[in-house]
Amino acid sequence: MTKKLYLFNNGGIIGAMTKKRKAVIIAIVLISIILTFSVIISEFDFKSPGVPTEPFSGALWQRPLKNFATSLTVDDRKVFTTDDPGNVYCFDSQNGESLWNTSGRGTTRNPRPVISDGLFYFGYEERQVGCLDENTGNVLWTFQNTPAPEESSKGVSPRIIIKDDRLFAVSGTVSAHNATTGKLLWQAVPGRKNFDVSFSQGQMQAYPLHGDPFDGKYVYATGGNYSNLYFFKINTENGHVIWRSDATWGGVVVPFFGSSIPYPDVLAISQEKVIIRIFFKENSAANFFLCLHSTTGKELWSIDVGATIYNPTVHNSLLLFGAADGYFYALNLADGTIKWKTEVDTQNLFSSGVHSSSPIQIDSDNQRLFWSYAIEKNETSNYTGALISLDLNNGNVMWMTQTNSSCGGLAFNNGTNWLFLTTYRFAADIGLWIFNASTGDLIHNQQFDHYILSPIVIGKETFVAADLWLSAYS
Repeated sequence: MTKKLYLFNNGGIIGAMTKKRKAVIIAIVLISIILTFSVIISEFDFKSPGVPTEPFSGALWQRPLKNFATSLTVDDRKVFTTDDPGNVYCFDSQNGESLWNTSGRGTTRNPRPVISDGLFYFGYEERQVGCLDENTGNVLWTFQNTPAPEESSKGVSPRIIIKDDRLFAVSGTVSAHNATTGKLLWQAVPGRKNFDVSFSQGQMQAYPLHGDPFDGKYVYATGGNYSNLYFFKINTENGHVIWRSDATWGGVVVPFFGSSIPYPDVLAISQEKVIIRIFFKENSAANFFLCLHSTTGKELWSIDVGATIYNPTVHNSLLLFGAADGYFYALNLADGTIKWKTEVDTQNLFSSGVHSSSPIQIDSDNQRLFWSYAIEKNETSNYTGALISLDLNNGNVMWMTQTNSSCGGLAFNNGTNWLFLTTYRFAADIGLWIFNASTGDLIHNQQFDHYILSPIVIGKETFVAADLWLSAYS
């Protein structure tokens, strides 16, 4: 008697067949799947990352968290997290052991806290900044920024920058403090005269630029009348103008936070050069870089890329960035010329607009860089994109791996030669992906239910906070 196998679809019998016929059909299905997958891979011209089958052994330790972490910071064999109730936790980076915690200081949100010279600085609600002893968690001092006119204090956490033993707190106002004692040195408030400066045309208002405009006791700012907006270098201790640039940008001087007009920002102060990105020039959108001499204010070079710019980063003598024309660029800081540019969007995915992109990661030892981008396909919440590795010297593509989710954080661990990519897609596809940095091969991936923060590397360890867990990989 011939044995038969019954196949079901939605609870109904769709047929009965012999084992021989079953084997033939299964073979046809498998061949179809393989051919379809091959077509997809060749269409995108990407290497498939594959799926690891062996269990991952690179997790060093995991630590449960009481609440969802809002930030993650590492320093000197310590890992720090903050959460919504305003708690700060400190763990041993080698074993996850709890070292100390403080609580009840109000909601703590991004941006990430800053650690410098054994002091832990963090912003929390109502424009407050706190300073803790990194080793004990003891609160050393706090201060609160003054809200701008007609502006609420509620729910605003200042961004913190530490430079030259000064703490700059940026929220609705910008204030400078002694980084050790918290003593106020100066404060600029939108809607008032930030600095009492003057030049041949008379009195003016000047507004600090976005990004990182602080250079010791000096700040880079913009001001003037609506038709001629200049860049300035101002001594914050006496309000004197060190220089006014000849370069101008179109637009309107508005309070430097909460502006509807994208405001120029300082990308870097390097090699006596101030690199400024301009989003709005002569009453239209721009994708413009301007380089000024930091001592004289003289324009050294400028370039209009002509396409939206993603993740500009200064590394040594190069300005690196991706652009919406499908290329990745390396500009020479000395003169703004293009050292190389490489097409990274061979499938014209950028035409639908980049949904997300990662910070650029540099491997100086092997002269390579890593970058990831993601595209939303037809506004369907379905994504495709790539993780790429380029040669820093000439821009050659070393490898390119397809990804199928939005991208968030990217971190390179030189000690393990691993790349950590965090992905998110609203409440779905929240994951951690670990790749071999030399080949782009997938080593491990893990999915989460609610959220994941960007990974952070220190030494040979990489730390990730996701859902209610803090994990270390090595």
